[in-house]
Amino acid sequence: MINQTIDNSTDEIFFTLALPLFVQCIFLLLFAIVVILAVCGNSIVIWIVLAHRRMRTPTNYFLVNLAYADVLNALFNIPFNGFYMVAQITWPFGIFMCPWVQAVSHISIAANVLTYVAISLDRYFAIIHPLRTKLTRTQTIMIICGIWILSLLVSSPAIRSFSKVVYDCKIEDIKSHEKFEWIFFSVTYICPIVILTITYTRIAIELWGQTAIGEVTKRQRDSIQSKRKVVKMLIAVVLIFGICWFPQQLYFILVAAYKSIPEWQGTPYVYLISYLFAMSNSMYNPFLYCCMNNRFRNGFRSVFRYCPCIKWSPEFEFASDGYVSCRSVSEPTALSAIYSSQRKSRTIGTTNSPQQSIITELSGNINRHQRHYESKN
Repeated sequence: MINQTIDNSTDEIFFTLALPLFVQCIFLLLFAIVVILAVCGNSIVIWIVLAHRRMRTPTNYFLVNLAYADVLNALFNIPFNGFYMVAQITWPFGIFMCPWVQAVSHISIAANVLTYVAISLDRYFAIIHPLRTKLTRTQTIMIICGIWILSLLVSSPAIRSFSKVVYDCKIEDIKSHEKFEWIFFSVTYICPIVILTITYTRIAIELWGQTAIGEVTKRQRDSIQSKRKVVKMLIAVVLIFGICWFPQQLYFILVAAYKSIPEWQGTPYVYLISYLFAMSNSMYNPFLYCCMNNRFRNGFRSVFRYCPCIKWSPEFEFASDGYVSCRSVSEPTALSAIYSSQRKSRTIGTTNSPQQSIITELSGNINRHQRHYESKN
């Protein structure tokens, strides 16, 4: 722990530094703010998606799963571990709460990260391979259930270690637990960051790095802009996650390399600040959704519509962002605008496949109908 050294031969614990009372009050206040904002904000996100049919999309179901994980973390991890670390007293919440709190901590973190990966892969296949069948509601729920099962399996060594604790919520076999923490660190931080970087880089190249072939209508431009907005929001969510957890992960890496760090005088402050940063990740996502998505913003306005500074109207509660599905067969030109580089290499100097011929024919029919309609008006 941040303020203790453990003598393996005698199992005695010595407190090396006590935080001043005003510092404890500041940290406890900050943890309380994180808990309140995380619970309230994520609860509103859950309500917005589940209570409104237009919001029940696969991506939004994954966002609900993130919100559930953040609510669990805010209710059953931050208050107990935060108070324990700040107060620096013997674990006051009983033997049962020790493994429970640590289980919720590890499982919610793993579920968060695996959900980020699932969202990135869903967006990757939706944008890079738009002709594939999109996820159904049942498939999305099955993936979410798989995420929680996998999170439980990944966290099971920590749960088993803390279930054997008999005093002060501290693990006796430190060496074996350190090995697990390295595995957990790799599974929930290093590997996901690599996957997220690859998928979102590829998506960004497709959405921002290609030029359209032929005429692009306003509806097609709106479709591309809508996809860009969604991807921007998801990238912002991932960046916030990486930034918030980086200090905490860096601390553990440095402690593993330099064993004397926990004995330094300023270590409790460094650790508490890094832990606060990591836990604050639970409260940022609702703010990002509100700032970067019109439908979520209107949902938040609906919740706070009685506040005098909030402008809200029922007819605009969940107004469309102009979103047009990138999988729609009726929009072949939108697909060609987004994925022009792939089709250009296939069409120049070669014979079109039957599928491409059908798409080209549909595209020509749509353009002819549009020109005929515009000429009549």
